[in-house]
Amino acid sequence: MAGGGAWRIRLASLGLVALMACAPAAAPAQPARAGAEQRAASSPATPPGNADPGLQAVVDAARQEGQLTLAWDSIDDSDVRQRLAAGFNKAYGLNVNVQWSAGLSMPQMASRIAQEYQAGRPAASDVLLGSETHVIGMLRADALMPVDWASWAPHVRDPRLVAPDGVAVELATRTPGITYNTARLSGAAVPTSLQDLLKPQYKGRLASTVYAANFDRLASPELWGPQRTLDYVAKLADQAAGLIRCGEPERVANGEFDLLAMDCGAEDAHSLQIKGAPLGHVIASDAALLSYWYLGVPKNAAHPNAAKLWVDYMLSREGQDLMYESDFLDHHLVPGSKVAPDVERLQASGIKFTEINVEFVQRGDPQAAESVRAELQNLLQKK
Repeated sequence: MAGGGAWRIRLASLGLVALMACAPAAAPAQPARAGAEQRAASSPATPPGNADPGLQAVVDAARQEGQLTLAWDSIDDSDVRQRLAAGFNKAYGLNVNVQWSAGLSMPQMASRIAQEYQAGRPAASDVLLGSETHVIGMLRADALMPVDWASWAPHVRDPRLVAPDGVAVELATRTPGITYNTARLSGAAVPTSLQDLLKPQYKGRLASTVYAANFDRLASPELWGPQRTLDYVAKLADQAAGLIRCGEPERVANGEFDLLAMDCGAEDAHSLQIKGAPLGHVIASDAALLSYWYLGVPKNAAHPNAAKLWVDYMLSREGQDLMYESDFLDHHLVPGSKVAPDVERLQASGIKFTEINVEFVQRGDPQAAESVRAELQNLLQKK
């Protein structure tokens, strides 16, 4: 199996190019979503030849296209890729040629597709994969296709999975927190909050990220607010022994650092933990976030109908299981989720999650958020 590093953000800046100018108007927030009692059951795929008219129309159009191009920096396990392609074709009775190519990082790919759209060129990838940040950037460029998923997609029936106007669909749940070395820390020595990390015993033992991952979200007025977050990160910078990237859990496992905070999600630690590495992961009780990877269809996709079906397939249990096999990620709202029990266990213990999704970002001030992000990065880098 491939490691979980493929899905995380790999650049120091999560911002997109300047061509993505004005943010759209804020959309109303969706209700908080987690817990087994809230999960809506996805309909099973309709057998080929007996599809409802809406689905059949998309299938027929995808058959005419005959191809799907995915330029993703993700799912780098060739066996899983082949099984996804085979499962996709079988699910809809197709023989589409699914072509995987080496993708840029998520921020770079979102920028490239937006530039291609504005230049009137076909998108490098028929399906965008990215975070809420990249979806917002694509919306500023008006480069994502609105889709009425509920009218035809059998695996995107749950409206809680869909971004406003159907421009993207949540693919996988991430739970940012603290990665730690279980050989160095155990029992009461394991921090359970971000505030714990300011204790003297952690000084010189921890790392943070070069791009201040997730602290910019905490700086939202809905959470800690800018000043509290800036004050905290200034103190954390004095505690830190260095800065690394998300996707480098081996640097905690090998003892270079004892902790990483905040990380980009539990999948990094799990990818090595399952191989016997001394890694653990906790969600900070004072910074419990649920964030997501999204899929969207660019307006300039060369094969838009195959792309729509691919999004639907990736939300099927089969698609989710294959993704989890590769990168230890699935969506906690899809029945049978592997990550849902962890989310539910934490909720039962009293932890209240804040959802970091497209709507969350749309409610904020993008210029203020960018300014705070730059300040946080400077604090950590001690500029």
